[in-house]
Amino acid sequence: MKKNWWIIPIFLISFIPFFSFSANINSINNIFDAISYIKNTIHFENITIKSYVPYTDVQNAIKKYCPKSTVDQANKELQPLKEARTSYLNNPWIDKSLSDRFDLVKDIISEQKQENVYKYCKDSYLLFSILKTTQDLYSWEKDKKTNNTTNNNIGTKTEDNNSHSSATTKKLDFTFTHDTSGLPNEAQKSFSESSENYLQEILANLVEIHILDQSDLKTLNNKIEVTYQQSCNITEWSFRVVRNKQTWEYTFKWIKLIIAYCEKNNTPARQKRHVQQILAHELGHYIYFFKDKNPSKFSEICRDNWKINCLPEEFVSNYATKSKEEDYAESFAYRYLYNTDWNWDSQHGAASDNPINRRARYFEELFEEEDDDDDDEK
Repeated sequence: MKKNWWIIPIFLISFIPFFSFSANINSINNIFDAISYIKNTIHFENITIKSYVPYTDVQNAIKKYCPKSTVDQANKELQPLKEARTSYLNNPWIDKSLSDRFDLVKDIISEQKQENVYKYCKDSYLLFSILKTTQDLYSWEKDKKTNNTTNNNIGTKTEDNNSHSSATTKKLDFTFTHDTSGLPNEAQKSFSESSENYLQEILANLVEIHILDQSDLKTLNNKIEVTYQQSCNITEWSFRVVRNKQTWEYTFKWIKLIIAYCEKNNTPARQKRHVQQILAHELGHYIYFFKDKNPSKFSEICRDNWKINCLPEEFVSNYATKSKEEDYAESFAYRYLYNTDWNWDSQHGAASDNPINRRARYFEELFEEEDDDDDDEK
């Protein structure tokens, strides 16, 4: 991150890498250690069908350390499952059956033996693919149910950990600017409209739970630029503030989001996660500069001045280790998107000094203080 006295541009490259294998690739030299590292990083034994799983990192590891023939064989075995996929969509017990299937596959993955490399590679690709399909179907069904709900209120809680609240039928008086020229003609209207709904949902929910207020919406209005491009790989997004050299006060300038449209994997669940993760991360930067009166307290959780004193697995992502600002934004996005309540103990262990839990409590206390300040003003 580049800084000078009056301009602080903060850049986040790639689809928010909550757990990135690539940053640690030099210290790993076989598929067994690679998959074990990824499992340990995400606390695999504790994940549920609502949890984030870094499938791209798993695929990258398999491509690096496994014979190509293992992937080809796995794809052959996956084909019957792909053809039968639609049968799940008409199942009245879909939530329970998919959740059970997810847990079953997760248990099989956990019990894999590290003996035959060929079998381990093939089975890992096969099993993680089934796990991903199960999550995608679950998210798709949740999205469908939400979109069919006619009386959902802004900020209503749901059981889906991909967001704090349900989608909203009522939009805020807020304008995002969209540049759809990078989309194929047939997708320009539908993809941008659904992205708009997901972006509106984030803002509406943050207002509902008193993280943002109307003055914040006024500041942000017309200053969040959304550009679309056809890509299944890397996109960029950025946050910019300027600092007055005399007063040292910050002024918000803009948030720029580049939304990737991947034609071969354009599912509602993928789009929603992609759109909402990048906006939540950038809004984390906004909260750091304009809502948190003393963000240095957060930095003290894992930093002594500029020195990191936490282990890599005690950050929500490798990108969070880049700087105190990125740690803050990543932690806020992770906390907001992947946990429906303010207690992380069930996922990350009950140890009071666990840095992950300390981050969660930090945000809980921060927003409680915001509410108390509002009450005092009244």
